[in-house]
Amino acid sequence: MNWAKYANKKGKTADFKSKEKVVQEAIKEVKDDDGKVVREAVAEKKEAYIAMVEKRWDAESGDALADNEREYSLADLESEKARYDAEIARAKEQSDGLASAIADFKKL
Repeated sequence: MNWAKYANKKGKTADFKSKEKVVQEAIKEVKDDDGKVVREAVAEKKEAYIAMVEKRWDAESGDALADNEREYSLADLESEKARYDAEIARAKEQSDGLASAIADFKKL
């Protein structure tokens, strides 16, 4: 996701949505010929998650394609933001160093 474009896409072509996925299929009870349970029944298990869902289109025909869906956690988003913040800090250090070098250069 290009997070710089998130505000423009929000509510139009991209949104966070609560979803569910099956993490374990249901298993039916199995009995032998004598009626003894060989395998216990197990209920289907689902897990809730939050996904960024973006609409997609075919560039040539304009037809809608399957939505692009990516699962996120709050920790994922906070980690990505921290990474961008660290890049900004490194860029600021480089910029400050260049400003100092330019000032020294102009003194000559």
